[in-house]
Amino acid sequence: MIKENSGKIYRFKLDHNFGFGFAEIYDFTDFSEFDGRIIYAFNRIDKEEKSEYDLKTITESGISLGPIRSVSFPGTRGKYATKYIGQRTDLIINEIPVTKEFHGLLINENNWNNLKKWYRSDKFEKLHSNFVNYSELRNLETRVLSSIVGIATQLTMKKIIDENKKVSDFYDLSLMGNLNLFVQLINTYYPIEKTEKLLTEIKN
Repeated sequence: MIKENSGKIYRFKLDHNFGFGFAEIYDFTDFSEFDGRIIYAFNRIDKEEKSEYDLKTITESGISLGPIRSVSFPGTRGKYATKYIGQRTDLIINEIPVTKEFHGLLINENNWNNLKKWYRSDKFEKLHSNFVNYSELRNLETRVLSSIVGIATQLTMKKIIDENKKVSDFYDLSLMGNLNLFVQLINTYYPIEKTEKLLTEIKN
């Protein structure tokens, strides 16, 4: 891990003017240039921008999403610009997190509980003897690459769900990008009963 780049916290804008979220970045590009950028999003969401922030109140709000692999580090310029808030020294992780992996393609099934060949990334060497039920690793993230834009959308979707609103009232789930983020979110951060209910928002 490149420590001087890790523990940095950024503010980013949520979709639909829902406020601002906060993300923490970890740099493992010394280990994996392809997917070594790891992001956590916090529970804290602010309605308005502020000029100054207390890092402790952000980090103590708890983790909402992550660890999510990102194609790039957050940018501070352009349409999807983020704001650098500061850097913490008490890091969440010091090594690459374990992920859930599927032996096959995920694109043909929206309910991941129906898929059988799941395994943990740290059990790859004995792959076929280490397939497990999805319930055993449901809460682990995948290695699917996202971005701060995708994370902003997922955090917005999560806020909508947690406020007992319908994601389909805010996003067109017939669009592949929205659908993929929605499916990844509900299959990871909600129990199977809730996921099955949320899947009814997808129109076949």
